[in-house]
Formats: sequence, structure tokens, C-alpha cells
Amino acid sequence: MGRREKRRKVFEPLRRAGLEVLEGGVPEPVLPVFAVGVTAGCGKETGRRDSYVDFEEPDLIEHANRGWYELATSSGLFGATREFLLALPAHRYNPRVDLERRSTWHRVRLLDEWDVMGAACAIRRGRSVLGFDECLLGSRAGRPEFGMLSLDSSVSLVGTTWQHGIGSFVVPDPGSTQAVRRILDWAADGPDSTPGKRAAALAWLRRSESTMAERS
Repeated sequence: MGRREKRRKVFEPLRRAGLEVLEGGVPEPVLPVFAVGVTAGCGKETGRRDSYVDFEEPDLIEHANRGWYELATSSGLFGATREFLLALPAHRYNPRVDLERRSTWHRVRLLDEWDVMGAACAIRRGRSVLGFDECLLGSRAGRPEFGMLSLDSSVSLVGTTWQHGIGSFVVPDPGSTQAVRRILDWAADGPDSTPGKRAAALAWLRRSESTMAERS
């Protein structure tokens, strides 16, 4: 997908949903996207907080948006500039060719008018190899599946669809949690890890070791 097509199919629909993509500006090293995905295994002891809305709840999307925003602002996902990182498909934004379903971070800004759980989750990618509709940040409006990260990697926020409802959860300092450390160690040394995952994991682990050395 060329730059013009990417703008038309990805960046412009996201902006209409209230998420302005800022090209460039992703800090390095950054906690890998695949590591944020495993924070679903983090418990309350990590400081995790959840916002949940049942499918039967009237004004489902409105309530889910409200819960997402409360978590985002209270946790420090973004500050005064309202900028943070959003995971988007890495390649052609087409589920038929993104066989690894790999995603990369993009820097975004939350605009004054936004609809993360509704319009943003409804931006269509196409059909998967199994024939299911797929969207950039979920499967349709009110069915989120996305990952977000603060610019300094100190806060992760995941939106997801559960069996009986939808919601989002935030984990502070995700890089220090046991679930994330396990997946990073596997990605760095595991025989089944891909080169991209290995490089991202090693970069983050080197940063962590450097930070710990400075503190000691």
C-alpha cells in the first residue's frame, strides 16, 4: 500500500474517528506491540484496572468510550498534548496478506471529537482468509480489539471484546510484569521467534538492563 492509499484507507478514517496519525515520532526503543497483547494475563496485583460494559447495556458504545477515556486520563496514557502510541497493521492493511497479523506502533493524537469504541473500531480492512470481516481496531463498531501505549512505555491500555461485553484495561509499567517479561525472554531467545520479534525484544531488554544499572 502506497502512502496516498494508506492516507485514504487508514489515516483519514482514523482522523474522522478522532485519532490523528502523526507520521514519525515513535520513541526507540519501545515496548513491542506483541508484549502489550499479553497484558491480558496480568492480575490486579500489577495495578491493572478495568472498565467493562455488558452487551445488554443501553448506550453500549457511549459507556465504553467513557470508561476508556477515564482509564486513559487517570493512568497517564497521554498528557496535555493527548499523544500516545496506537498499534496498526504493519504492512498492507489487508488481512489476506498480513499472515503474521503483525502490528507496529504509530504516534497519534486524540482530537476534541472522538469515538474510539465506535467509529474507530468500524474502520474496515477487508475479509480475512477465513471470510470474516476485519477492521483496524476490532471487528466492528462496539467490538474493540486494540493496543495502546504511552510515549514512554510506562502505561499500556488494551481494548477488547469479552464473551458478554466489551471494555478496556490499563496496566502501569507493563514491561516489569511477569507476563510481559516471559514473552520478551521467549522472543529474544526462543527458536520459534521471528527476526522482527527478536530484534524488538532485545532492544527493549537492553534498555531495561541499562535502566536498572543506572539505578543501582
